[in-house]
Amino acid sequence: MKSSENLVRILIVAVLVLAVAIYLAQRNTYHVLSGLEGPTDASRIADNIPTAWTQYDRGTPSRLAILLTDEDSTWLGLAHGLKTIGVPFTITTDVSRALEHQVVLAYPMIAGSVLNADALDQLREHVTTGGTLIAPQVLGGGLQDIFGFESVSETRDHYQLSFSSEAPSTRWLDDPRERTVLLGAPDDPASWIGTQVYHGAQTPLAHFQDGAPAVVTHEDASGGQAYALGFDLGFFIQRAYNDRNSEAYRDYANAYEPSVDVWLRWLRHLYQYHEPQAVTVDTVPEGQALSVIVSLDVDFAHSMDNMLAYRDLLDQLGVPGTYFIQTKYFRDYYDQGFFNDATPDVLDSLHESGMEIASHSVSHTDMYASVPLGSGEERFPDYQPRVRGVADTIGASVLGEMRVSRFLLEALSDAEVVSFRPGYLATPDALPQALEASGYRYSSSVTAGNVTTHLPYRATYDRRYQTQTGIYEFPIAIEDEIPPRMDLRVDAALALADQLKGYGGTFVILLHPDVLDYKYAFLEQIIPALKPDAWFGTLAQFGDWWRARDQLEVDVIEVEGQRQLQLYAPIPVQGVTLRLPSHWQLGSGAPDDMRLESSVLYLPDVEGEHRIPIEAD
Repeated sequence: MKSSENLVRILIVAVLVLAVAIYLAQRNTYHVLSGLEGPTDASRIADNIPTAWTQYDRGTPSRLAILLTDEDSTWLGLAHGLKTIGVPFTITTDVSRALEHQVVLAYPMIAGSVLNADALDQLREHVTTGGTLIAPQVLGGGLQDIFGFESVSETRDHYQLSFSSEAPSTRWLDDPRERTVLLGAPDDPASWIGTQVYHGAQTPLAHFQDGAPAVVTHEDASGGQAYALGFDLGFFIQRAYNDRNSEAYRDYANAYEPSVDVWLRWLRHLYQYHEPQAVTVDTVPEGQALSVIVSLDVDFAHSMDNMLAYRDLLDQLGVPGTYFIQTKYFRDYYDQGFFNDATPDVLDSLHESGMEIASHSVSHTDMYASVPLGSGEERFPDYQPRVRGVADTIGASVLGEMRVSRFLLEALSDAEVVSFRPGYLATPDALPQALEASGYRYSSSVTAGNVTTHLPYRATYDRRYQTQTGIYEFPIAIEDEIPPRMDLRVDAALALADQLKGYGGTFVILLHPDVLDYKYAFLEQIIPALKPDAWFGTLAQFGDWWRARDQLEVDVIEVEGQRQLQLYAPIPVQGVTLRLPSHWQLGSGAPDDMRLESSVLYLPDVEGEHRIPIEAD
């Protein structure tokens, strides 16, 4: 009897398992998807060829010069950071050429092992004749007196650094999270990077958490100045950009976390202070104080129903939005398929209203960071991933999620899909090069807290240190899931926006349109409050502007005794503003559609090479 009962139980379980399997495995029955097959072209991952520093070996002496003392270093992080903050620079391994510039940054170190005696003497002379020298990791070479310390020791005991409130080069840092920045996670010693302590420092600008001098400076009698940093700045920046800093943040999202931005702003400050012809590129279009992108993650059936209500709100408020849409054409563990026969009308309505249609993957798997890369030949309708439960997904691949979702969104609308955000913000190592291979240009896949920057940056191959890609990352400032509810933290969000306005930060809002009450109310309140001094756009609009800005070359030259500002824009760009020295004015012959107000130069549309006459008071 018992064996019969057991057999019945087994049969019942087997039938249930089979029923669930059939239920989850069934393909779509949506009429609008019938006959669609694609994409037909394969996605091919580019080879991982390290970026050559010579790509940045150009420019006039008005730029900051990076003297590269070790080509096998993480100089790319420093280069991308300077591009982000708008400091024109050149990279060279030639000491004599570097010293044609007033401001020189020797990277990654100064030591007798990487610079010969003549080069070290030249660096000394640069400072003693009025030049500026900045260097992380001053390990040797006999230049201690130039930097104002007696000896140096190396350690891995530091995770935090605090700036002086008295020194001119740091006293403008007035927020507690600017005054104290993290180098690693306090409770994870494995995340602490190598640091240098400058003993006997005459003028410390910053100290590690144990009081040891971390950044020092010394002014020469000639007026020259030297600054020494006690860690590898390029590695620190790139590690954060790669989201490999072991959660070295104080808040994951919805708060100010500027540990990278502080260093970029500090370098910009030094360049502007010490270079008489310093011209920098602002980070927000049209001279505004803040860039705002409202993005909505559509990954739930009920969210599809609410998309147009949010579209109507954004229309009413006069701003566009980016809709990251999951192309879910099947039922799974979480939800029914909602990329269905009603989708084309919704997509058309969004597109016609000026909203951006972007991809939020196919399956929205929580395992996206660990699924296989894929073949690059995944196609609809054969691509059939399934989420069977938490941490249980089959049939998904990194490339498949990108390729198939983009294909479907473009097939059912007139939109060009160039932006991507993965479900759960799960970021596989291959994300940047896979996005590039799949036809994307922009990613918004990390929070600003996670990468400790509130500014966009260029992503690298495998999220590592040697090879840049064409993908740009736009960190998320505000998200909608961490308590309290969004409508209860409008003031906190506005306070964060005010902090970011201080240096032209980026304010990306992530919102799931699954409800219409408190999230809707959040947008109703915050958008009008931000509008007076913020630029609003879709991620694609801002991304296109940022990509063109990133390629803009800015130099100061002299032609027949006249100072000229020389611009070169390989990609047409509009709405760029430049920050000029306070005593400069536009010279005769400057374009009529260009204006200079309070040292901010508002450029007209720029394409190719332009020369602008400059006069000094």
